This record gives sequence, structure tokens and C-alpha cells, in this order.
Amino acid sequence: MNETININGQNYTVRNVNTGLNTISFVIDDPAVGDVESLFRSTKALEVGDAAGEMYGNYPNVEFESLTIHADESISVTMRIPTKMEMQINALQVSQDEQDAAIATMMFGGEGNE
Repeated sequence: MNETININGQNYTVRNVNTGLNTISFVIDDPAVGDVESLFRSTKALEVGDAAGEMYGNYPNVEFESLTIHADESISVTMRIPTKMEMQINALQVSQDEQDAAIATMMFGGEGNE
């Protein structure tokens, strides 16, 4: 059954959309998508909808996990859905990096000038 994946306002026709505990995967048959790996490596959020484009699933935090090219030239894509704890740890790491940069600026006049 065909469904729709929406990324940054652009709809792509896919099939076999499956959601797991921390993943969402689907198959792309449409060669008009272009460089599938590049597209999904840079994707951080997506929506899933029916063939008519009526969206029913929103995934605001996804990360590229894998891509498989099949003999029939269809492409399976798996996106990882980070857990709440992983997202909190990432936010803490960003905050720590910002603090480290501010301290380096105050103490040494810039980042890495030790």
C-alpha cells in the first residue's frame, strides 16, 4: 500500500511503512527522489500520511540509520527515533559545549587559546 513521507514540505511516495520501538522504515520506488541517502542523512523530522497526502504521523526527532538498495532498484530506508533520555543527553552536551566556549572566552580571550 502506498503512503506518503513528508520532509520539509516535500511529499515522497513510499510503501511498507513500519514503525518499531525506536525506528521507522519504508521502501522508496520512485527514482525521481534523487539522492536518497543524502536526503535522509540530512532529515531530522518527517511526517507520514496516506496515499492522498493526509498526514497521520509526526516524527519530530529522527536520525538516519541505514539504507538498503534491492535488486529491483527499490530502496529501503530506516530512520532511528531517539529515546527521550538520548535527546536529554544530547541537549546537555550542547549546553555543556556552550558553557565551555563561554568560559574559554572569559579566561583566555577565545576558544582554544590555552
